[in-house]
Amino acid sequence: MAMELPFIGPAYESRSANYSSQQCVNLYLEQGKGKTRGLLIGTPGLTAPVTFLQGGGMRGMYVVSDTTAIVVCGGTVYKLNDDFSATEIGTIPDDARPVQIVGSGSDILITSSGGLYALTLTGSSATLLESGIGAVDFLDDHFVANQNYTNFFIWSDASSITFDPLNIQADNSAPDILVGLRVARRTMYLLGRKSMRAWYNSGGVDNPFSRIDGSSFEVGCVAKDSIAELDSVFWLGGDQNGAGSVWMIEGGAPKKISTPAIEFAVNQWPDMTDAEAFTYADEGHAFYVLSSVSGNETWVYDITSGEWHRRAWLHASGDLHRIRPRCHMYFAGKHLVGDWETGAIYEYSLDAYSDNGNPLIALRSCSTIQEGLKRLPIGTFQLDMDTGVGLTTGQGSDPVAMLRWSRDGGKTWSNSIWRSFGKIGEYSRRCIWHRVGGGDRMVFEVRISDPVKRNITGAYFG
Repeated sequence: MAMELPFIGPAYESRSANYSSQQCVNLYLEQGKGKTRGLLIGTPGLTAPVTFLQGGGMRGMYVVSDTTAIVVCGGTVYKLNDDFSATEIGTIPDDARPVQIVGSGSDILITSSGGLYALTLTGSSATLLESGIGAVDFLDDHFVANQNYTNFFIWSDASSITFDPLNIQADNSAPDILVGLRVARRTMYLLGRKSMRAWYNSGGVDNPFSRIDGSSFEVGCVAKDSIAELDSVFWLGGDQNGAGSVWMIEGGAPKKISTPAIEFAVNQWPDMTDAEAFTYADEGHAFYVLSSVSGNETWVYDITSGEWHRRAWLHASGDLHRIRPRCHMYFAGKHLVGDWETGAIYEYSLDAYSDNGNPLIALRSCSTIQEGLKRLPIGTFQLDMDTGVGLTTGQGSDPVAMLRWSRDGGKTWSNSIWRSFGKIGEYSRRCIWHRVGGGDRMVFEVRISDPVKRNITGAYFG
């Protein structure tokens, strides 16, 4: 009789593989009311570019209206129309780092290389407004920005891009300097190296902003570009006691959302300060996507399920690297992402099963299966998944899953063995491996590279 294996789950690669070596690459967990404890769904793929811009790597995207967006490609700022035609409206310095873009009416402000630049939708140049700026956002008719290497923030006059020299405030709630700021739900969060605090618009005439009582917390930020917003604020944190944890605001206070396994992975990065992030929501899930430039990998927090998974782009060398998307916007009815290396803007779609024609690897390895110190007798392994999803022609017409297993907790592995999971319409196809053999610390790994739907609901042994 077949018995269910604990195969469905998140990523949790522990410092000890013997304890947990769970990989979840380009698959995310959906927990619901189905027949098993959860479903692993393939992450979005990249379509052919909807447009390709000149200037370098994509650095930021911002939706102005239903028909207009702003994108920054290298040092060039473009106005993008809903037919994906683009017009250059200015140039800014290119330090190859992400930019922040915020707008009000026809006025657009962009941070780049420590400068705050103003543009208009109908213009053809950019104007430097302020130097020494870290981040910019918008709160109640005011643009707000933090000054680099200080504890000061500044704001514009109401409904204006004018920054009066008197519109400046120090946050002295902690002996700290500001790394960045972000606005969420009409609250401005100032993040320093060792602390964070919250401000709101109290309606003052000379100074419209006041600090929220009790909102100063000793949790800092180690990477300015890791700060992102989606109904809350998320960032890669640290303080005088250590770094490498991931945080979000919940109920007005910071909440740690990283697991020990995620913090172990983050602490392997050569440089945490170059981490960058974006957020998006799709089909009932919301995601915080955190990439390391120096570590060359991407980890994703599913805000809906509270679980982590890894996303990866398959390099020509065969190694898994950080994903191509660097920034995101929902525009013209599509999830659009910008390539960090080129001027390509792709649609990021759950119905795309490749990375712009390149293989999109899906990989799942389960936790170590052990019954005390006894040897588990395993004759067959069967994968429960959507079958009969093959394409009509070409690669994927007879898609296969590749299985390998470890008998020693993920230290050594068998060769990979392929099994078909069904040509188009073969919905009753069984994806099963025979003569697997047993062990006392079994780990199973499944890998799919064909450009077809990959939804996995469980695994069984007999």
